[in-house]
Amino acid sequence: MDMNSKYSADILVVDDTLANLQLLANILKEDGYKVRPAINGNLALHAVAQKKPDLILLDIKMPDMDGYEVCQALKANPETQDIPVIFVSALGDANDKVRAFSMGGVDYLTKPFQFEEVKARVATHLQLKDYQENLETKIQDGLAEINSLNQEIIATQRDVILMLGSICEGHSAEIGFHLKRVAAYCHFLAIRYGLNQETAELIKEAAPMHDIGKIAIPDAILEKPAPLNPDEWEVMKTHTTLGYQMLISSNRPLFKMAATIASEHHEKWDGSGYPQALKGEEIHIAGRLSAVADVFDALDSKRCYKKNWAIEDTLAFFKEQRGRHFDPQLVDLLFEHLDEFLEIRQHFIDSNQI
Repeated sequence: MDMNSKYSADILVVDDTLANLQLLANILKEDGYKVRPAINGNLALHAVAQKKPDLILLDIKMPDMDGYEVCQALKANPETQDIPVIFVSALGDANDKVRAFSMGGVDYLTKPFQFEEVKARVATHLQLKDYQENLETKIQDGLAEINSLNQEIIATQRDVILMLGSICEGHSAEIGFHLKRVAAYCHFLAIRYGLNQETAELIKEAAPMHDIGKIAIPDAILEKPAPLNPDEWEVMKTHTTLGYQMLISSNRPLFKMAATIASEHHEKWDGSGYPQALKGEEIHIAGRLSAVADVFDALDSKRCYKKNWAIEDTLAFFKEQRGRHFDPQLVDLLFEHLDEFLEIRQHFIDSNQI
């Protein structure tokens, strides 16, 4: 404890003998402590209620309410339970000391006591209290800083993911909107499908990496302003496996989820998709969600090789592909919440798409 803390410490001395009160007060005032006396247990509790002391010196043998009862009342109150209590008594039996500590006392002084012992014990317990309070403050400050850093890392990670996705898919501003919409669509449907918030958020964060494998696809194929020929299409399809291989080596849940999405977002409910021809619930729910989100947005958006579809045509396609390309339950959820779904589309829309 520093000197300023020592001299500002407020100590309550409780004893039914005036001579003992005066003696302890004189001892403690020599070291600059502020001392408040209480001649019985009820007055002690009243004094504590008026102002919480830093430390209490508490006599055991007192009329009406003994020191054990006073300590018990203090420890039962959340507002006062952390006040250190040093019992002061002529009772020197080991059982008395054991009871004092079991009631919550931090120390025990036996009368008659040595002045220097009293000063040393008081200083020690005030210092311990100061350390404890400072430690709790430092822990809270440290936790707040860690949380702030975590949020910064998460925000940075999100930005990096979006940038990676944009690099993989092309260089237009619309790609950024596409990735944000796919992520938002996935989260929207995941919650309504019944996934918990943590899983839905994980899928949302991972979804922008669904096409990361395209970074290994030649630009001549990736940006071709016309339909791909069969050989080019086979090369394009490898982006799913390439993306999976890029991401699966990480042990982080986010990248594990992204690897699954990269691998399975082109699988189809009826088993006609790629790369593994998975069928139905063999496809991870994240892959099924990404399929709906990615195709909906791809049809609804302009690309270098096509115009965007009218919303009526896009919805007709989803009705047709329910149970074929897409998980029928997810298609049903899309139509049940179509207005909200289209609000997401409107929120992340590029002016060039209008």
